[in-house]
Amino acid sequence: MDTALVCLLALAAAQFVRAQEPGPAALIERGHWKRARALVDEHLRKSPNDPEYLFFQSQIRNAFGDHSTPLPLAEKAASLAPNVGRYHRQLAEVIGVMAQYANPFRQLLLARRFRKEIDAALALDPRDVQANRDLLEFYLLAPGIAGGDRRQAEEFARQIAKLDAAEGYLAEARIAGLEKRTADEHASLRRAVESSPRDYRARMALAQFDMQPEHRYPDEAEAQAKAALAVDSGRAGAYAILAEVYAQQSRWSALDALLSDSAREVPDDRIAWFRAAQPIIASGRDLGKAEQYLRTYLGQEPEGNEPAASEAKRELTRVAVLQQRAPGGPAPAEGTVQ
Repeated sequence: MDTALVCLLALAAAQFVRAQEPGPAALIERGHWKRARALVDEHLRKSPNDPEYLFFQSQIRNAFGDHSTPLPLAEKAASLAPNVGRYHRQLAEVIGVMAQYANPFRQLLLARRFRKEIDAALALDPRDVQANRDLLEFYLLAPGIAGGDRRQAEEFARQIAKLDAAEGYLAEARIAGLEKRTADEHASLRRAVESSPRDYRARMALAQFDMQPEHRYPDEAEAQAKAALAVDSGRAGAYAILAEVYAQQSRWSALDALLSDSAREVPDDRIAWFRAAQPIIASGRDLGKAEQYLRTYLGQEPEGNEPAASEAKRELTRVAVLQQRAPGGPAPAEGTVQ
């Protein structure tokens, strides 16, 4: 075959592969923050003023616990493309995170700025479900002096339902949960799943509710997590729920098989190992397994929006202390767990 033709075919094949790879938005939606970060950082090295990628980078830095750079990144994206609603939404979300760590006076100032940006986002794109959710959270959590209003939150839940039925039920569940109306919260979560059976987020919300200690329904949590896996086996969340269920019930063979599946399907995210360690530590039994799982979790950088390495190391120290206290446990080691 002609050499030039071979080169052209190879180039076309490489371009096809790149075209098939998910972009940053899809990766972020599925929780693949590290993969998105690699794409975004590479793109911004070549095009440092691309507002879409500055928007992505602000989200990614936020997910990895950076409290300094997400704001200027979001501000730059919004200034470069002021008529794109999601850029103002991201700016509002960064401000909302900042408010969580601010003193009461600064919280009031940040609340005003949050409203300015989220109102701009919704004016530009009223159908942005996430922006509507953000404003609902503001009404639920902000003090009255800053604009918090439960009745407005309920109105926004109805508004979200008009855009997306499942998201509307999730909004209802969020309000019911804050008001300690457990039965209503559970019912709304179930309606979210029933209204959109292939909605991964709705399945996970119900499974997470089922795993809470005050109303634990492990069988339902397992069913919902398995249904979520059927929707998308490339996300880590469902593996994490199942790992916790199996560890609670000492179903070690099932847990081993699940962790093997997770390692194959989501190799860059080991949250299932961290979650498997939690019920073991709580029970005080099989602590060697908890140590193994935590060390596996620490074997690579944690994903965005997941427990930091420092938290996993604290859990390892906790395991070491429990092991020392156990009858016949190892002698106390010098120093702390590394």
